[in-house]
Amino acid sequence: MLRTVFGFLAVLLISGCQPLYNEERNYQVYEKDPEFFQPLMNASAEIKDEKDTIVLEDTSYPISLKLYKDGRFFYQLKKLGDGWGTWEHKKGYLHLYAERKIFVMNFEIHSINPEGQDLSLEFSDRFGPKFLRLQKAAL
Repeated sequence: MLRTVFGFLAVLLISGCQPLYNEERNYQVYEKDPEFFQPLMNASAEIKDEKDTIVLEDTSYPISLKLYKDGRFFYQLKKLGDGWGTWEHKKGYLHLYAERKIFVMNFEIHSINPEGQDLSLEFSDRFGPKFLRLQKAAL
């Protein structure tokens, strides 16, 4: 019985927010230069003026993200709480990384429109791959 419980916990820990995409996207992604993502960045986490804060979210999941020019991001997940991570531009998208006590979070933000600012957030959680469409939140 104890072995079964530990086995289940090991699978749960290993399967949290992995960068594994075993399903195909239902949209096309486009590589973008770092300048494309600059309008999504907040100047500093120390500035607390909410009316000027840029928040990216998907309410169906629900998750919200605040990206900062210094390479950090703040996330809020309804059931898991909030925290900080880092981002970097890689191969035309943003790679976001954060560590939680029981799992590691790996996200990717992609452009999904060759001309506009439409964005997707991709990651895998314990239920499988997620392909969310990010919107700027109305504050």
